[in-house]
Amino acid sequence: MQNPPSGSERYKPSVNITQAPGIWVPLLYLATAYVFLATVAWMLFRYRVPVAEGEYGASGVIMTVHLFTLGFVSMTALGILNQWIPVVFDVPPLALWRVVWNFVIYLAGILGFAFGFAQQWWPLVAIGGSLLAIAIILWSAGVLSQLARSAKPKDALYWGVVAAVVGFNAVWILGLFMAASFLGWWPEYQVLRVHIATALGAWMGILVLTVQQKLNPMFFMSRAERIQVAVPLLWVGGGVVAAWLSLLIGIGVMHVGAALWLIGIAISIFQGIAVLRQGKAKQFDRVFIGVGSAWALFLGAGIFSLGSSPLAVVLAFWGFLTLILSYQGRILPFIVAVAVAKRMPGPVYKAFFMAQAMHPKNLPVAVGIGGLAGAALMVWGHEATQPGMVAVSAGIAFLLVLMELGGVAMAMQTGRKQGPPARL
Repeated sequence: MQNPPSGSERYKPSVNITQAPGIWVPLLYLATAYVFLATVAWMLFRYRVPVAEGEYGASGVIMTVHLFTLGFVSMTALGILNQWIPVVFDVPPLALWRVVWNFVIYLAGILGFAFGFAQQWWPLVAIGGSLLAIAIILWSAGVLSQLARSAKPKDALYWGVVAAVVGFNAVWILGLFMAASFLGWWPEYQVLRVHIATALGAWMGILVLTVQQKLNPMFFMSRAERIQVAVPLLWVGGGVVAAWLSLLIGIGVMHVGAALWLIGIAISIFQGIAVLRQGKAKQFDRVFIGVGSAWALFLGAGIFSLGSSPLAVVLAFWGFLTLILSYQGRILPFIVAVAVAKRMPGPVYKAFFMAQAMHPKNLPVAVGIGGLAGAALMVWGHEATQPGMVAVSAGIAFLLVLMELGGVAMAMQTGRKQGPPARL
C-alpha cells in the first residue's frame, strides 16, 4: 500500500509562480541594494563620531540614512515586489522596458540626492529628489494598475499594498517640506517627526506586515487560518494617523501613535508564532530565528519610541536590516528555484521544495545574531559616546553583506546541479 504523503508533500501554494518575471528583473534591484548596503556600512564607519555623539543633523549622517532607506530598504522592496505582486495577485509582470526605466530613474535620483548632500550642492539634491519622486510615481502607477487587473479579492493583502504605496508617496511629499525647511523656505522642521514616522510606519512597516502575510505561511508551509491579519495593519496605520495629527494637535499625540505601533508590533509577533505552530514542514525552519530577532528589535524600537528616543530609529533600522536579510536568505534561493523549475518538466510549484535544498540553513541564525549584536553595539556607542562601538557595528553590517552574497552563490551553484541553467 502506498504511504500517505508527508505534510510538506501535501502542501500546495496559494500563489501562481508561473507569473514570475525573468530572474534578472528582481536581481537587478536586489544586487544594487547590496551595493548600497555595503556603502552604508562604510559611511557608518566614516561618520562614526557624529553618530556616537548624536549629531543626526550632520549632512554625512543624513546622507547615510537615506542611502539605507532609499538605496537598500526601498530598492530591495521594489525588487521583491516586481516578483511578489505578479505571483501573489496572479497578474502579468510589468513590461521589461518599464521596469528598467523605473530602475534607471530611481537609481539616478538616489545618486544625485546622495552626492548633492555629500558636496552640499543643493541644486543637485533638488534634482535627485525630483527624480526620486518621478520614479516613485511611475512605480506606484504600475503597481496600482496590476492590482486593478487582479481577480483576487480585495482583502487585507490588497489594501495593505495600497496603503504602502500611498505611504511611499507621502514620504517624498513630506521630503519636499523638509527640503523647504532646510533651505529656509519653511519656518522650522515641523514635519521631521512625521517624515520619519511615515517612512517607518506607512511605507516600510505596513509593507512588511503585508508581505509577511504570504511569506511566513510559505516558508513554514502553513496557512494563516483564523488569524486576523488586518489587525496589526490597523494598529500601525492608526499610529501613522496619530503622527500626522500631531501637526495639528501637538507633539503629545506622537506618544499615542507610539503606543499604537507597539500594540501592532506585539500582535504581529503573536500572529507569527500562531502561523509557525500551524506549519506542516518536517523541520523547524531557522529563518524564524532571524525573523524573530528582527521583531525583537522592532519591539525594542516601539518601547523606545514611547519616549521619543532617537534610539527607536536605530533599533528600527537594524530590525529592517535583520528582517530583510533573513527573508532574503530564503527569497533569493526561491527566485533561482523558480527560474530552474520553469525549464524542467512537471508542475512549477516544485520550486518551493527545490528552494529548501538551496538555501544555507544557518544563514538566518547568523543574520539574527549579527543584527542583535550590531544594534546593541550601536546603542552602546550612542549612550557611552564611543565611536569605536559604532565602527564595530558598521563592520558587522558589512560582514552580513558578505554572508548574504555567499548564500546567493551557494543557491546558484545548487540550482545548476538541480536542473538546466536558468535563462535570464
